[in-house]
Amino acid sequence: MADAQTGPRDEVADAIASFVAEAQRMHSADVVAAARLVLLDSFAVALGALDHPAAQAARRYAGLFGMPTGSRIWGTRLRASPEVAALVNGAPLRAYDYNDLYVGRKSAGHPSDIVPAVLAVAEWKQASGRDVVHALSVGYEVALHLFDTIDLDKGGWDYVNATAIAGTCAVATLLELNHQQIVEALAITVIPHAASLEIESGELNRRGDLTMWKRFNGSDAVRHSVFAGLLASIGVEGAVRPFVGKFGFLKLIDPTPGVRDELIGRLASRAPFARIKDVTFKRWPVGSRAQSAIQAALEARSAIPDIASIERVRVETQPAVYQHLVASRKDPWAPFSRETADHSLPYIVAAAVIDGTVNPDSFDVEKVLDPRRKDFLQKVEVAACDDLAGASSGEFLSRIEIHTRDGFVARGRSRPPPGHPAQPFTEAEVIGKLQENAAAVLGDERCRRLTETVLTIDRLDDIAALADCLVADAAAR
Repeated sequence: MADAQTGPRDEVADAIASFVAEAQRMHSADVVAAARLVLLDSFAVALGALDHPAAQAARRYAGLFGMPTGSRIWGTRLRASPEVAALVNGAPLRAYDYNDLYVGRKSAGHPSDIVPAVLAVAEWKQASGRDVVHALSVGYEVALHLFDTIDLDKGGWDYVNATAIAGTCAVATLLELNHQQIVEALAITVIPHAASLEIESGELNRRGDLTMWKRFNGSDAVRHSVFAGLLASIGVEGAVRPFVGKFGFLKLIDPTPGVRDELIGRLASRAPFARIKDVTFKRWPVGSRAQSAIQAALEARSAIPDIASIERVRVETQPAVYQHLVASRKDPWAPFSRETADHSLPYIVAAAVIDGTVNPDSFDVEKVLDPRRKDFLQKVEVAACDDLAGASSGEFLSRIEIHTRDGFVARGRSRPPPGHPAQPFTEAEVIGKLQENAAAVLGDERCRRLTETVLTIDRLDDIAALADCLVADAAAR
């Protein structure tokens, strides 16, 4: 399609830009409450992972560009440009595969990847808490529509291609870009930043770990969102037809007939925003596919007075879970590093049974290599069960039996895990997750202030008050 005055147009870019530019800024109390939960959960995850090697490396990068003003590097007194802050703060957010998830009709991903970009730009722009809630709402709406519409895996593309677009929409909202500037920002996002799914290949590096870049791929995507929004704001232009052109995003990512029209149709709807309420939060610091198994393991374990009496542990799980956490792993019964352990369903279940909980310490190398734990791991058997395959999206169901030597069998039921929309977190549960993970970093008083600030975010005139709560306690630093 071409316009006589403006030249060729991209219908998808126009539809997204119109959706963002015309979004209503008034949101229901439910949407505001959901945005608060997203922020609380994201801070819990990121602050609890500040000592992860990827997070440490990210802060070293920030140290190369230290600034007296700018956006806060979480957990420190460092400041950096919004682009750098988005990258650096996003690394711990993905460090333990612990942030939120949405499983759509076509793809799945982590929409909270956009949170560091939103907060970095909001702080730099001196935006209000209401602005942050609005930007998050816009970004989540776009991200979830994309996950429902575009099949990213089919062409070997990573989910962050969707969160990069969503992040750009959220950044454009904060920067108050006009329609054409949003189009240019989208073009600068999708053509230069097409991320391959090779990051999920399971290949191990020379240390025997999964690639560290998995902890950066989401934050690099939204770093590019900030970059694109800022460039567009000062007049930089992108590709003319970034989505539907000859080598456009949809032609490469998902050329399925009807995808373009479905996406445009979804964006044409002016229904009140509500998609931010549809995400799944995680109770334990492992991928979503293991959450139900942990719940079942802990339920069965609660009926066993002495773990020394355990003869075998049988795990029955959905085929998709088995494929991701057993079949695709080199030797899931012999993990030797953090990342080979937290991607091994046998190890995850064994840790839950032995420790009675699962936390980041469950995957410390010393525990992974403990001979007693390695011996117990051989008692775990895993089977894929077709009768669990029909469960609704994102539940990733598992059930567990623990057999003891005297013939007793303890069972853990197949249920949606805590944090799934079928068993949603309460506000108190998300606050508990924040305290569990962040209090040791921030200190009790600053953690309390952070909680109170997030719970009143829609009344903040300047988001700097929130950023000030993210400095680690002196003893923790």
